[in-house]
Amino acid sequence: MYQLREGIKIVESYNDISFEDRVFLSSGTESASYSTNQFTTPYCTDAIVPRLPWRTLTSTEQKILFRNKVNNSSNLYVTLLSIPQNILCHLKELGSVKHHTALQYVLEKESVAKGIGLIHDYIETLRLQNADVSEYGIGSNAPNQMTVTVGNRDCKVGLHIDNQRGSSLHRILINLGSQPRYFLFINLSIQQLYRLVSETDSNLVNETWGSSRIGRAFMQLFPNYPVVKLRVNPGEAYIAPTEHITHDGCTEGTNSLDVFFTMRVIFS
Repeated sequence: MYQLREGIKIVESYNDISFEDRVFLSSGTESASYSTNQFTTPYCTDAIVPRLPWRTLTSTEQKILFRNKVNNSSNLYVTLLSIPQNILCHLKELGSVKHHTALQYVLEKESVAKGIGLIHDYIETLRLQNADVSEYGIGSNAPNQMTVTVGNRDCKVGLHIDNQRGSSLHRILINLGSQPRYFLFINLSIQQLYRLVSETDSNLVNETWGSSRIGRAFMQLFPNYPVVKLRVNPGEAYIAPTEHITHDGCTEGTNSLDVFFTMRVIFS
């Protein structure tokens, strides 16, 4: 399977961000063991990552991947959001942090604490009424990493699906660093992955498997299916259903610390 299928859409009209020249497709996926040496944290033995090179989308792929507005019948979409400057002005110092050990010191500053509070207020204006929100997190990743998520085994898990935690569908992640970062994802829901794997080899998976195992089974069966790479500039956020799609973050091509704010919530 080489070609994109209809699935999760990138919604263009959430605000005025232009998606031109910021979406790419990989050549498929491969075992992370092929590219371990260039990374600071080792990959888990079963990790799968995008296969290079990246390329731009064809006109047909653009029609498959993009939608002008949110479809009210489905909350499974990916989009970008610009964070207002009156919030970001309090958080500029985070973009100059050189090492993750200095991050906690900067977070204790009054101006940064005020900016985090304003982010919470802003998210309240976007989420559905009575929808649960998770505790927020502020973290950092090393620069120039193909994928960034580190699991419980102190190794990078590669492309994965988050553990489902109740009613939360979306994750918002705000780029508070000084350089672009990327959101990687396969544009098929966990239900689509399970169906495609089952149709190909009914003995390979069962419904009791965890989501990430089903995602890995899909990538092993269909290693030529492309991964989407979406650029998230400083001061922007992505919103994505990370409990329902195979994904990860990416800091390829950067040379400064990747600092981010993240929270799970249901958006309208």
